[in-house]
Amino acid sequence: MEKLHLKKYLPSLIFAIILPVFAYLLLKVGGSSDTLALGIATAFPVLHMIWDLVTKKTLNPVSLVAIIGFLISLLTVYLTHGNNLAFKLWHPLLTGAIGLIFLSSVVVNKPLLELASEGKESHSKMLILTVFMGTIFALHALTVILLAFLLPTTAFVIFSKIVDFTAVGLLLLGLAFLRKKLN
Repeated sequence: MEKLHLKKYLPSLIFAIILPVFAYLLLKVGGSSDTLALGIATAFPVLHMIWDLVTKKTLNPVSLVAIIGFLISLLTVYLTHGNNLAFKLWHPLLTGAIGLIFLSSVVVNKPLLELASEGKESHSKMLILTVFMGTIFALHALTVILLAFLLPTTAFVIFSKIVDFTAVGLLLLGLAFLRKKLN
């Protein structure tokens, strides 16, 4: 069963993490500017989302926001005459916003995951899971934003993907652990 899950998520993994790093490094070795290399590298996950939209004829809100975020980052880079910070920040701003939405839903005692479960799970369980997910998303965003300001672009590309992998791993392991403990 696990192999089926891996097979299902492998294209996302390739387009979100592996292709961007290789594309960036190849373009940099080939003499491209940081901005061009980063722009092309950050386009891979968006292209994958657009491909899914075209082939599966479905649009989820996160994909829509990601596509819009990428387009805004393109416009921002253009308007700032090539400042690549917009390419570095669009993804963590998205995950940060998601984290804040999750955490805000807890503050008003309407955990987002409870709304998604349509009341099939206990309020306290959904509260805990929503806090956990919101915290992971917010910490991911904060970490990547700090990397964007502190590291040169090549180091940022590599280390931000390590942070992405770590956040996904923590999210999956944490959710599995919490679901087991809360049942």
